[in-house]
Amino acid sequence: MTPIRTACFVLSLMGAAVGTYLTAAHFTSTSILACPSSGIINCARVTTSPQSYFLNIPVAVWGLIFFLYLSVINSPWGFKQENLKVPRLGSMFLGVAFVLWLLSAELLIINSICLWCSVVHVITISIFALVVYDYFASPAMHVGG
Repeated sequence: MTPIRTACFVLSLMGAAVGTYLTAAHFTSTSILACPSSGIINCARVTTSPQSYFLNIPVAVWGLIFFLYLSVINSPWGFKQENLKVPRLGSMFLGVAFVLWLLSAELLIINSICLWCSVVHVITISIFALVVYDYFASPAMHVGG
């Protein structure tokens, strides 16, 4: 695998790890590790807000599902599947759109920022940039998988 594709895979696994933590925290506790619960940086306010649900499912669960899916399609096996190239790109556009909605909710509705959510946003945007680059890279760059 190329370094770009390896980075996509590693970032997907990192996203799945953070998604697992946020999902567990959602169902077991309102306090989130290393995140203040007062002021503008307030994970508890963000993760317990009405905006922390989409279609009556916690956003953390959606994030975990998304990153588990990305871990498969961005794996060494997934990158060998030419038929996953367009779904991979489309998934990342949806992921970034969701991140933009979540950021808007944090900044304009909830008036608080969740540090762990910000980690997820950075990971998603990073994977997006790498997937877009990989999608449009010349085929010669993909020699060897």
